[in-house]
Amino acid sequence: MTDIDADSSARAKVLVVGMDGLRYDRVTRSPSNAPVLHGLMAAGAHGTSMLPYGRAEDGPSAGTAYTDSGPGWSSVLTGVWPDRHGVTDNDFLGADYARYPDFLSRAATARPGLRTAAVVSWPELVVRGVLGTAVGRRVRYDGESDGYETADRLVADTAARRLTEDAPDALFVYFGATDEAGHATGPLSPAYDRALLTQDAHLGRLLEAIDARRAYEHWTVLVTTDHGHLDTGGHGGDTRAEREVFVILAEPGGPAGTRLDTPRLIDIAPTVLDRLGIPVDPLWDLQGRVLPRRTAPTSEWS
Repeated sequence: MTDIDADSSARAKVLVVGMDGLRYDRVTRSPSNAPVLHGLMAAGAHGTSMLPYGRAEDGPSAGTAYTDSGPGWSSVLTGVWPDRHGVTDNDFLGADYARYPDFLSRAATARPGLRTAAVVSWPELVVRGVLGTAVGRRVRYDGESDGYETADRLVADTAARRLTEDAPDALFVYFGATDEAGHATGPLSPAYDRALLTQDAHLGRLLEAIDARRAYEHWTVLVTTDHGHLDTGGHGGDTRAEREVFVILAEPGGPAGTRLDTPRLIDIAPTVLDRLGIPVDPLWDLQGRVLPRRTAPTSEWS
């Protein structure tokens, strides 16, 4: 990719990419396993943290949730844990997105002129209201019925086109094939590695679309997952393999290959708002923190 332009006059933009059920150790196992993700980590910053965990019968806590996609993506998008957004598993009962909307909705409400969009292959993120109606464009494909390999490809096609033609200010993109492979054959399987490599290539297409706009736009890219997987496949429990999550942050300026100090899923929403120049209102009651900006110069994404 071309050099990063650190011109502060360029318009601030944010891309958040979610890869469902992606185990960090499978990403870092070999650069050839996910070359685009490795390039982002080498040029930017990254780190891991552990999801809080608990069951409803254990009493109220920030971790009163299973390590499932409903709670995980709700935490990513809202900036609060399940004790506030109310989602504890994949039935979404108790969700309070009216009080704790997604970061795209908050951005669009705070600055009505912003162009916001989301493109996902897990339709529940739109159907259940995790991504609210305030989002400018919500495009959903159905990985559950069509298969995530097909649906993710459509997501990549649409997101790349949006980045090229529509000039969004903030875009959320979701891929689900790694989670599907993890359930089917486990995260140690060749099928999981193939799904990861394909998602990595999808991400590369999005970064190429961004790169073409870098002369006049200042892009922050965040990549994360919602939970891990047992070696045998599956999740929902409290093992390290299920609870470990990661965040990758790449943006103009800063030392390459640095570590983030235990970045959490709830840190993504306030970080997106910060990069868009939207102050976090204390009345929003967010639990996440803004991930630090990088300040020293660097030359490339990958």
